[in-house]
Amino acid sequence: MAVAPLDDARRRIAAAATESDLVTAAATAHDAVKQVIDTRVGAASVAEAWSAVARAALSTAARLVAPGMDWYASGSVGRGDALPGSDLETVVVRSSEATAESALAQAAHVHDLLACCGLRADDNGAIASRVRFNRTAQDWAIGIGRWASDPAADRGVVMIGLLADAVPVEPVLGGNMDLRDQVGIAARAQPVSLTAMLQDSTFARAYIPSRLRVLTSGDAGVDIKLAAVDPVVRIARWAALSCGSDALPTADRIAAAAGTRYLDADDARVLAKCHAIGSSIRWRVRAASWNSDVDVDERVELSDLPPQDRTALRSIGRELTGVRRKLDYLASTSTFSSW
Repeated sequence: MAVAPLDDARRRIAAAATESDLVTAAATAHDAVKQVIDTRVGAASVAEAWSAVARAALSTAARLVAPGMDWYASGSVGRGDALPGSDLETVVVRSSEATAESALAQAAHVHDLLACCGLRADDNGAIASRVRFNRTAQDWAIGIGRWASDPAADRGVVMIGLLADAVPVEPVLGGNMDLRDQVGIAARAQPVSLTAMLQDSTFARAYIPSRLRVLTSGDAGVDIKLAAVDPVVRIARWAALSCGSDALPTADRIAAAAGTRYLDADDARVLAKCHAIGSSIRWRVRAASWNSDVDVDERVELSDLPPQDRTALRSIGRELTGVRRKLDYLASTSTFSSW
């Protein structure tokens, strides 16, 4: 099996009995990435295996340092889309008996330990050592209700998206409902929240420069994640929330929503293709200069890519623009009015 070295590292991480054992086991995971690169395994298989490694590391770190709290991995790690070098988003449900100060201190210790394992915290600060992402079950329930009813306030769209991608790394304690289940129910009960999620998913944050733009501006740089992968992730998340799917990986979300009123079959095929090709190019770029000690730079110069990758990225840009425009138009009609 091509990703067997990563699977072996994951088992060592899960079995670690001390912080030192965990750091040592995590080092084997980073070494395993080099072996996986040599086998030229596909991006989807690498992402699934690496996400499992990262979740195992979070679970073990929490067990060693901060037991008694429900820990969730979110973002690409939660979805199962994370490539080696990806950052880690976390949220915590703490006991009502625990003080905020002690829970935050424990969470900070967990992330310090994970940093020693080569797993960096989310660049945007979506981590459980911050009070926004470290709450009691009651506080989370109140927040979810507020974000769903008024997604424009208090970064509601961001929080809904974060929780929609959140997966517990161990069984949830005390009979609490999974946060992802809660946010799905709340979002589908509030049409305004799904409308806001759609608007967010079709907003273009980055572009793949055309040949004309490169010639006129001289700017041939592109952030592959922002321009080619993230737009599909956001649309797939909205579609899965809307149709009630509990799928997590982006490809599975697209498949679950395909043929529904939210995503027709043709658009689903386009999005699946864009995600697969964009992720593959992103992984090849990352693998070519893999160094676990250096932060990943998602921005590359188009001139540094093979001609076929440049062509593929520009095609993705055109395809995504078309899907965005179509969804924006449908949102302006009665197509999604049953929300």
